Amino acid sequence: MALIDVVPRRASEAMMLNEVVPEFWDKAARGRPLPEPVSASSPQLVRTLTRLARWRPGLDKNTMTRIAMSWFDMEHWLKALITVMADAGFRAAVPGEVKAELREHAAVVAHRSQRAAWVGALAAVLDDEPLVVIDPRVRRGYALTMSGIGDNGQLHILLANRLVGDPGQGLVAGDRPARSWVEAATSGGPYLGPDNPAIRCFRLFDGQGTYISPEGRPADIEPLDGTRVLVLHPPNGNYALGVGRVLEQMTPTLRFDRILEPAETQHWFARLVPAVENDLMAD
Repeated sequence: MALIDVVPRRASEAMMLNEVVPEFWDKAARGRPLPEPVSASSPQLVRTLTRLARWRPGLDKNTMTRIAMSWFDMEHWLKALITVMADAGFRAAVPGEVKAELREHAAVVAHRSQRAAWVGALAAVLDDEPLVVIDPRVRRGYALTMSGIGDNGQLHILLANRLVGDPGQGLVAGDRPARSWVEAATSGGPYLGPDNPAIRCFRLFDGQGTYISPEGRPADIEPLDGTRVLVLHPPNGNYALGVGRVLEQMTPTLRFDRILEPAETQHWFARLVPAVENDLMAD
């Protein structure tokens, strides 16, 4: 927690500066190839970009040095941030505006940095987030709380593990997920492999009728009246998930809080928009 005021902001700044390095190099290097982001190349890049500061208004030698060094140190800041952002307490302490900046800057450099893509995903993780799930087949609703879930494929597995069971006990009818699937989605090895993929138990739609892809993230679920709502639909075939979780070091939780009272369920039913089942991935 002592790193909370340093690592997120330095990682965000490094990505922001890293974004402009190729543009500035093209202006200053006159066709020479951009150096590889290894420390042995840093003096060349620093010298070239600091020369650019002599005739580019608004940029000084110190600023250009920081920009140049981001080409080499960004990955180190990202690696450190990934390590600490796996902790729920650390994620909770990062201000919302800093998380927004991390997502913004990560999106721009993710095409050349896998770690940036992971940082963007971590900065979008929801913690202690209420979730309402509706089973329209029996007009029953459930209240849950999710934390540390990296993508919707993982959410599919965890939802099935929490909700599928004896309908006589108020649970969702269907086949429970295999233990190996749940382990891959929580604390075991995340990769299931081609011989034992997780098969989703249902398709998910949000309260506005939009299909929720397993490749998306819980943060993509549009809230309905301030709450994220999921509506369960039959799976329509065997959609296989080869990975239980995409952020391996992060511990997820999906707490089953309670079955909604009939009046609460009706409250949500009255607000649901019918599912738009025209997405190819919904079949």
